[in-house]
Formats: sequence, structure tokens, C-alpha cells
Amino acid sequence: MKHHLSICAIYRDEAQYLREWISLHRLVGVEHFYLYNNGSVDEHREALAPFMEEGVAEVLDWDFYPGQLSAYGHCLGERRDESRWIAFVDTDEFLFSPSGRPLPEILARFEQAPGVVVNWAMFGTSGHRTMPAGLVIESYLRRTDNEQANRHVKTIVDPRRAERPGINPHFFHYKDGSAVDETGAPMEEPPFSFTESVNFNLLRINHYYTKSEQEFLDKLSIPKAHSGAIQLPVIERERLERQIASLDEVEDRTILRYLPALREALEALQ
Repeated sequence: MKHHLSICAIYRDEAQYLREWISLHRLVGVEHFYLYNNGSVDEHREALAPFMEEGVAEVLDWDFYPGQLSAYGHCLGERRDESRWIAFVDTDEFLFSPSGRPLPEILARFEQAPGVVVNWAMFGTSGHRTMPAGLVIESYLRRTDNEQANRHVKTIVDPRRAERPGINPHFFHYKDGSAVDETGAPMEEPPFSFTESVNFNLLRINHYYTKSEQEFLDKLSIPKAHSGAIQLPVIERERLERQIASLDEVEDRTILRYLPALREALEALQ
């Protein structure tokens, strides 16, 4: 087996964020990246070039719309014997352990499970109207404390025991057993995409859902990767401001423990 922990992700026009996203995940113990380019027209390959040359990342042009679930299925089918674990997350989601321990060390306690689900921490704009100059993890430090929002999960699977993706990118079907949350509780009943309660002790995903206000507006006008649906072609100003405010409730600096090492890693890429 080539890798212990890999990530599979689909992306489109994320060149300005890819180096930070990959470098952060390498710091927490991810060894390899299976990346599906879904029609990007920006300089994504230039951004990824150092990782591709090193053999850390593989890029496949995936010209299917919507393409997320089919990409996940392809990754499972073609790569299931290459990695002990594969995490299926997006490029605005940063997977790590709030304990500061490497992810492979955390996953060792889940060897018997076919999958592990990880709760989101949903971050908002932190007051940024437009894209800030700093890194994502240092620019967006406010998130929602709403348990309903943070009950969403993404999944780290044992690809040899995962059968196929579910009807959305949050869960998978397994050949035997069911995924568990970080407490070991099984995800046995629909909708499988939410946990009963939110736990951030061992594993967590910082989901930078909006980034800046302008980027959020742009995001709302782009078809979703898994369904092709446009979220909101037009959103009323008052409604937008309410949604943004709801995601900026509390300050959360947990991930900043990695900031010095992340800056060093990104400087080395220059």
C-alpha cells in the first residue's frame, strides 16, 4: 500500500487557494492527494506543479457536470488499494485534529470501522467584504456556534470497505458495518449526513463556507459540484447579511497552531 492517508477532492478555479490547502493537510499527516479538475480555467496546474513534480498530488481532468459524486466513485474504484484511508473533502474544508496530533495517529483508534465521520465547524466572512491578503486560516477566525449547522459531516473511508458514495458527498455506503463518529457511535440511520451531537475533540473540519462576502456571492451563482443546482442566482441584501452574521458568532483560533509551519512550507514553494 502506497499511502496511509490520502485526500480526494474535486475543484474548479481554486488556484489561489490550492497551495495553502495542500500544505496545511501535509502538516497534519496527509500523504497524497487525488484531485479532479472540473473545468478550471485559472492557473491551477501552475499552483499544483510543485506537488505534482514531487509525486504528492495527481490531477485528473474530470469533464462531467455535475462531477463530484462520479469523481468520488471513480477514486474509490481506481485507488482503493493505494491508501489505507481516503478523506473526501472540498478545497474550502481543512481537516485536522484540535489536539494537535497527526491524523494517522488519531485514525489508529478506528481501525475496525469502515469509515469515520468528522463534524464541520462552519466559518463566515469575519467581516471581509472582499478577498483579504492573508491566508485563509488566519483571515477567517469567526464561526457559527449553532449546533444544527455544525452537525454536518464529511467522511474518511477505508476504501477497501467502502462500496460507493451516497446521494450526497457527506456519506458513503459500505460493504459491511457503518461509519462511526469520533466517539465511536455508529451512523446507522438516515440521513447519515449529520451526527446527533457535535464533537470537536479528536477530529474536525474547518469549513470556510463563505470566505469574503464577494466570494460568497460568486459561490451562490455557481452550480453545486454534486447536483449542478445553482444555490441562489440572486440573494436579497437583508437575507445575505443575516446569513453572514449567523456564521460569525464566535472567535475560533484553534487551527492557528499550524500557522508558523504553514507559512514556512509556503515560502519554501516560492
